[in-house]
Amino acid sequence: MDALLARQPQAIPLPPDLVAEANHRIANSLTLLVSMVRMQAGSVKKGRETFGNAEVRQLLDGVAARINTISQLHRLLSYSGSEGAVSLKPHLAEVTNALVAALSSPEQAVRVVHSGCDCIVLMRQVQPIILILCEVFINAMKHAHPAGVPLVFTVDCAPSQDGRLVLSISDDGVGLPEGFDATGGGMGFKVMRSLATEIGADLQIVSMPLGLTFRLSLPASAMAGARLA
Repeated sequence: MDALLARQPQAIPLPPDLVAEANHRIANSLTLLVSMVRMQAGSVKKGRETFGNAEVRQLLDGVAARINTISQLHRLLSYSGSEGAVSLKPHLAEVTNALVAALSSPEQAVRVVHSGCDCIVLMRQVQPIILILCEVFINAMKHAHPAGVPLVFTVDCAPSQDGRLVLSISDDGVGLPEGFDATGGGMGFKVMRSLATEIGADLQIVSMPLGLTFRLSLPASAMAGARLA
């Protein structure tokens, strides 16, 4: 037994400043999550309709997906410094895979296509970006294909001509309802705009007859400083 234990990998203590940063960020994320759950509960309480099993499962799957996303962000921060830059593309793939596993079902299959180049972003930008991605997925699972046909996401990250870094998350669904005010929207839309503002990014929502795109543009000034160590 002693020999077996000796072969097990030993945990490497994290620097105190990194632990403090991780705890600070996860506390902020959990506070946001609690606020979102309360807002969701408030909207359910005000509604007069009766929720079926499918609707209840969607609500619970959304909460589970947000918790899992925050857990992944915490792990990311545990292996990366609190300053500097990080390669975003592998984390986009990891998070989208987890979201597909959490949100897809036999009644609603989901597939994700990744395109574009690798994206280097500042470490402080990663959390809001990933949380926006999570909200886009949850929104699409609810509304993109009411008939339950397979849903395809496209996640693209690339620099624009003016030097900004643009992350586009698109689905092949039915788009926004006619007359829907994209500048307002529900809880998820408000959360996404708040997260974009936090990192000085612009969030555009483009609806088409076959698809909905969320386009997050990060400022060129921030990208100039995002270089891997």
